[in-house]
Amino acid sequence: MTTTQSVPGSRDGLCGPDTVSEAEAAWLVAITKGDEEQRALMLPECVIVHGPVGNVHDRERFLAYNASMGATLEAESSEVECREREGRAIVTCFQKMSIRRVPDLPPFLVQAVATRVWFATDEGWRLGHMQLSRRQPAV
Repeated sequence: MTTTQSVPGSRDGLCGPDTVSEAEAAWLVAITKGDEEQRALMLPECVIVHGPVGNVHDRERFLAYNASMGATLEAESSEVECREREGRAIVTCFQKMSIRRVPDLPPFLVQAVATRVWFATDEGWRLGHMQLSRRQPAV
């Protein structure tokens, strides 16, 4: 996995992942680290559609909302499909996250179907759009 690092002359001083696979892996790590790690992987104009009522948030509002939900302790994806062409990639997957909403209680499991649209930039792959649709756990 490529780590984010400073690069002289880049638009925002950061260099992102070189491949879509690295970007996806970096995203799963970033959501367990915090706002700055996620922001580094997102385009400034990124739009996120999420939540049970279909919230549509820009990058900053999503990061604030996400932080208010509690710390994400673990994140993993499965059944990953990727379609890449001409500097864009669409990734769909099942995603599971363990979120600590209350310190003294066990983590809350969130399952979602995720679609992420990545764009190749001079600074590496950056997230431009994400949609998360909650998935009910199997009975």
